[in-house]
Amino acid sequence: MSIEGNPPFFAPNPEQIDRLSTSNWCVSYSGGKDSTSVVVWIEWLRRAGRLSVAKPMLVQSNTTVEDAHLQAISSEMMGVLRSCGWECAIVEPLIREKLYNRILGIGNTPVHPGSGRLMRWCTRATKIDPMSRWRKQHASGLVITGLRLGESANRDAKLRKRGLGCAAGGECGIPPESDNTYSPLIDWTTCNVIDLLNGLVTREYCSLMVDVLPLTRQLVAIYDVALGQDGLFEEVAREVSSARFGCIGCPAISADRCAPKSTIRRNGISSPLNEIYDVWFEARRRDNRLVNPETGGRGPIKMAVRKVLFDRIMGIQQRTGVVLITPEDEVFIRNCWANKVYPRGWSEADESNAVPPLKDSLFKD
Repeated sequence: MSIEGNPPFFAPNPEQIDRLSTSNWCVSYSGGKDSTSVVVWIEWLRRAGRLSVAKPMLVQSNTTVEDAHLQAISSEMMGVLRSCGWECAIVEPLIREKLYNRILGIGNTPVHPGSGRLMRWCTRATKIDPMSRWRKQHASGLVITGLRLGESANRDAKLRKRGLGCAAGGECGIPPESDNTYSPLIDWTTCNVIDLLNGLVTREYCSLMVDVLPLTRQLVAIYDVALGQDGLFEEVAREVSSARFGCIGCPAISADRCAPKSTIRRNGISSPLNEIYDVWFEARRRDNRLVNPETGGRGPIKMAVRKVLFDRIMGIQQRTGVVLITPEDEVFIRNCWANKVYPRGWSEADESNAVPPLKDSLFKD
C-alpha cells in the first residue's frame, strides 16, 4: 500500500481535496472499472469524513445497447449511491446518434480499433454529445472522470507519443487538461484500481464500504483481470490485462470476423451475439463501401450492403431476444434508406463511382 514512507495510492492529496470540495461538479460515469473507481473513492472520502460534499452528482451516458453485465452492476451501484445522497442522472443519445442507427441507417463505417488519435465518432455520438447537452441544461461546473494513465506500458507509450487525444489507445483517450475536466486518478495503475474495487486496501475502507464492495468485486470478476510476468528490471512493472467493454458488439474492440475471447466467454461460445463482429467485418470491406474517385479512399457503407447487414442484425436479435434495434430505430433506419441518407459529403451519386485498381489490402483505408 505504501513504500518507504510514501502515502498509499488511495490517500487523497491536498489538490484532490481542494478540487473536489467545490460545490459544482459531476462525475462522468460509464459503469466501467475506472469510472466506478473514482465514484467509490469519492464516496469513501465522504464516509471517512475527509471530504464534505452535500450533493455529489454523477451522470451516466446510456447508449441503450450497453453490455448487460456492466449495466446490471451500474444500475445497482446508482441505487446504493442515491440512498447515500448522490444525484444520479441517465442520459441517452438521440435516435440519429445511436450506434446501430448510424451504421445501418446513415451508413457510417464501424470504427476500427486503434485508428488515429482523435475521438471515435461512436464515442462522441453515443456518450459525449448526450452528456454535453445535459451539462448545458443542468450543470456547467467541473466534470470528474476516471481517465488515467497506467492501463499498460504499451498504451502509455502510445499516448505519450501520439498525444493525449481520444482513441490513442484507451477507451476514450485522455482529454487535454482544462479548467472544466479533472481526472483525480490519472496516475493510478490498473493494479491500484483492482485493489480498491476488491477492497484490498484497509480495514477501515472495507467497513465503511460494506454495501458497495459486493458490487465492485462483481465488476472485477467480469473484467477477467490477468497478471503478466514481472519486468526484466525492477523499475518495469508487470503487465496487467483485462477484458475491454463497450456497447453490445462494440466495433472498437476487434477488427476480426470472430468476437474477442473475453466477449465469447461472457456471451457463451454459441451465442449469436458473437456474430455481430462478422457483420462489422463485412461493413468495413472496401468493396462494400463507397469510393472517392479522385483519391480512391473508401467512405460510408453502400446502401444495398446496409440492408443486408440490417437483416443479419435483426436475425441475431430475434435469436437472442437481446434488443439491439427497437421498433423506433427500425423506422428511423428504413426512413434513411427511403430518403437516400448518407454521411456528410456523400450522396447516392457516389454509388456509381468507379473503383480504381486495388493496389493495397482489401481492408486498408
